[in-house]
Amino acid sequence: MPPSRGVRLRIGIVTEYCYPLLGGISENVHHTARELDARGHRVTIITSTPTVVATSQLRLPESPRTIRIGRAISLKGNGARASATVGAVRLWNDLRAALNSERFDILLLHSPLNFTLPALAALQGPWPRMGIFHSYFERSVVYALFRTVLQRQFLRRLQGIIVVSRSVQLALSRYFSFTARVIPNGIDTDEFSPDVPRLEKFDESKRTLLFLGRFDPRNGLPFMLRAFIRLRRMRDDVRLIVVGSGGDERAYASLIPPALQSDVHFEGPALLERPRYYASADVFCSPVSRASFGITLLEAMASGKPIVATDNIGYRELLGPEEGVLVPYAEERFAAAIAEVLADDRRRREIGLAGRLKAMQYAWPVVVTSLLAFVDEILSLV
Repeated sequence: MPPSRGVRLRIGIVTEYCYPLLGGISENVHHTARELDARGHRVTIITSTPTVVATSQLRLPESPRTIRIGRAISLKGNGARASATVGAVRLWNDLRAALNSERFDILLLHSPLNFTLPALAALQGPWPRMGIFHSYFERSVVYALFRTVLQRQFLRRLQGIIVVSRSVQLALSRYFSFTARVIPNGIDTDEFSPDVPRLEKFDESKRTLLFLGRFDPRNGLPFMLRAFIRLRRMRDDVRLIVVGSGGDERAYASLIPPALQSDVHFEGPALLERPRYYASADVFCSPVSRASFGITLLEAMASGKPIVATDNIGYRELLGPEEGVLVPYAEERFAAAIAEVLADDRRRREIGLAGRLKAMQYAWPVVVTSLLAFVDEILSLV
């Protein structure tokens, strides 16, 4: 009998990213743990404690069992904010104690080449380990300088490697030799659904655009605001909702002409409320310069919403012409594409339906079934 069927596995998930930090890895960690728990496995998340979190007032879902060690700090990297854990010698000892106390059957290490916790877990103990990689990048100075050490001391310690998309595999293959399984991120198709009611404060008197994401440079909020200004020159019945945080919101708001400021709504970060923001939108807009997958695209697709996004290697892999519109990274092209979608009610409905159907293929039960099948393969060999 395969190990994950009829056997209660003890699964450790080691990550630098976990709620209340928001982002694709945190989503993956939370929903994977929740689905594994629902199937009877004992899951423990090992992560750090954020020191200053702008999202500390968020309503959060009930968390799976979590051990927090060390203190997280925020760093800049790859066009976004990254997280790392500090704690010197004590961090190594606390991590070892946590791993020993749980006696895991297998460890899932998210981004195990990025220090600190997942990389340190790759060096400790006899447990089978699977590395899960999330990021696409054009180049890495660190990987170029230390590829031999990383290959021999870290990658070779992983019994299995997962990438969330082929673009991630391409990025890593520029520096390392490995065999990987593509297991994508997933989506809760009950939480994100066309049946979710819209927010009352955003009625149907105007067409509504939604931008949702951290205000990282690669996510393109200034681009979105400038494209919105161009769009308003074409039609005056459009509003923009901005959901997210990071940087100086006042600086972003200053990009909006006074005459349009009442139609740009900065809502701050959201987690449990996200489905209702999608429900309130006529078009989801994602002007991202670089992406490895696209969690927000899946959320919009599951919500039955048409998408206008900028063309990049990660989005190209997920979003076909039936589910949305990909355009070059140019504000005038982006605004024109939004205008075309808004002008065609039938096309919006067709795109939304196609997106919903495709999102069902990425439902978390489907994704976790693929994960457990890979776990079975690994455990049968150790």
